[in-house]
Amino acid sequence: MARMAGAMLRIPSIPKPDLETCMPEPIAIDVIADLSCPWSYIGKKRLDMTLEMLEIPAKVTFYPYLQAADLPPDGMPRKDWLARAYGSPSQIRDALAAISKEAQDTGITFDFDAIKTMPNTLNAHRLVRWARDVGRESEMVERLYALFFTEGQDIGDTEVLALAAEEAGVMHRFKARKMIESEVEMEEIWEDIKAARELGLKMVPAFIIANKYAILGVDNPVNMAKAIVAAHEEARAAE
Repeated sequence: MARMAGAMLRIPSIPKPDLETCMPEPIAIDVIADLSCPWSYIGKKRLDMTLEMLEIPAKVTFYPYLQAADLPPDGMPRKDWLARAYGSPSQIRDALAAISKEAQDTGITFDFDAIKTMPNTLNAHRLVRWARDVGRESEMVERLYALFFTEGQDIGDTEVLALAAEEAGVMHRFKARKMIESEVEMEEIWEDIKAARELGLKMVPAFIIANKYAILGVDNPVNMAKAIVAAHEEARAAE
């Protein structure tokens, strides 16, 4: 993951991109997120919508973050984690309602009641890394988010992950199971997590655009569009 000195937000006024005169290399967008974080799911959907609207070519790469780094390998009961994260039942209801409201423009329908386990997402992040090698990274991320947030599946479970890898077109479930049960690229995942921490990130998602602009958290889609267009215009001017 490209490192940057801090994560200062610098959003210019949005210009209208001229895509016909010159088509530069795709804009690099690094997304730092956790696969059990609802805000990260909302952020991915908004990024997808923004890129589709702008029609600016982008190379999106997903990097891991652990919002609950102390979870055991098998995770923990979701209700216990929610109590630890938000507090009382009324506070939990308010927090989840706010998330659902924020997601209204994305098409996501969260089914929080279906989620029974708060998963350890290390192996899920490894799947995303392997999906990158076969050009199915976004599809893998989308499938994992949908499994967890709309189907209530445990994305820390080996069998769930293996089937997800097959469904996303990454690899056969039997191969995925063997790789998940191994330590393949576990060290690399921890290095990426450490790099994200060294950036000083306290929240996710984070979107680092052209290694220059940063959107921290779930921002207004207009601001995301401004940063992407600015990076596109600067790249075109440089060429």
